[in-house]
Amino acid sequence: MTTITVVPVYILHIMYIAIAIFSILLVFGEKRFKVLLLLWLWHFTEEVFNFIEELHISEYPIVTPALQLARGPLYYLFAKNLIYGDILIKKHLQHFIPALIALGFTYWWPELLQVAFVISIIYFILTLRLLQHYHRVLVEVTADNVSHALSWLTKVIVVVGLIEFIDFVRLNLQLVVSKELSADWYFISELISLIIAVYLTLKAIRHPQLFVGIREYEKNVIPDGSLSNNNSDDEIEQAKSLFYSIDKHLKSTFSYRQAKYSLRQLAGEMGLSDQMVSWSINKGGEQNFSDYINSLRIEEAKLALLDKLNNKSILDIAFEAGFSSKSTFNAVFKQSLGVTPSQFRK
Repeated sequence: MTTITVVPVYILHIMYIAIAIFSILLVFGEKRFKVLLLLWLWHFTEEVFNFIEELHISEYPIVTPALQLARGPLYYLFAKNLIYGDILIKKHLQHFIPALIALGFTYWWPELLQVAFVISIIYFILTLRLLQHYHRVLVEVTADNVSHALSWLTKVIVVVGLIEFIDFVRLNLQLVVSKELSADWYFISELISLIIAVYLTLKAIRHPQLFVGIREYEKNVIPDGSLSNNNSDDEIEQAKSLFYSIDKHLKSTFSYRQAKYSLRQLAGEMGLSDQMVSWSINKGGEQNFSDYINSLRIEEAKLALLDKLNNKSILDIAFEAGFSSKSTFNAVFKQSLGVTPSQFRK
């Protein structure tokens, strides 16, 4: 009879599997979390095989290195799912072809781990580029870009990439470092992986609905704000003239005071296309839409804070200027002036 010695990492595997099952049940059926469901199914499968392989209770070949090839694509599709909403999984199955092929080459698991590392890094870079593109489009179409941003996901991807690199180093030093150090290293790596997976789930579930219609804006709004590559004096003057009209309109109507004010709303008020308004603000005002609208809000808030007869709270001033939360107001205010609203008021 085989005796199984209970070690901390076995307990961690069991916890990981239990949390994976709970998370799968939690997000099952939610269209917005289809890829998150796949991500947890992957974690569950990986942990089950990790456990089986470490206990040596099966003669099956080692399959976890092959499963590693799906990590990068899953994080990439997770980000895409959050940004674009209900994506069709079947249109993205090609991302998992390398992992499926690798299942037929499990005998060469050390080489598979090398390939998995390279694929993961490639997909992490693609994910960061996707998030960067999303943020570039976002600042052009809404003044409330902070609440729609996915800065937390960018940080998670960077951390996961670092962990992937550290784990890659660990696997390549297994024959050099002591078994105790390698075991401790592996336990910490698994624990951090679990914490990140749980954090990712909580943030995705608690995060408000992201900006709707991002695909449409990608087509109609050019992020660099130029309708052409021509920077002639006539074109610049045209952009400045149109920007002056927009600026005059906003300062007379105070439309920027509307919470979650968007490019589409401004374009509708001016009777112009989204692209034309974006172009005039970018080229004529030399700003993106978000920075421009928030600069008007900050200017109004500054005057209110400097008014000694104004007894309104900072939160009331923020809301009246058009900000949707105190945290967003504080962040934009400090970014603009280098001090918080409370410090400025003193």
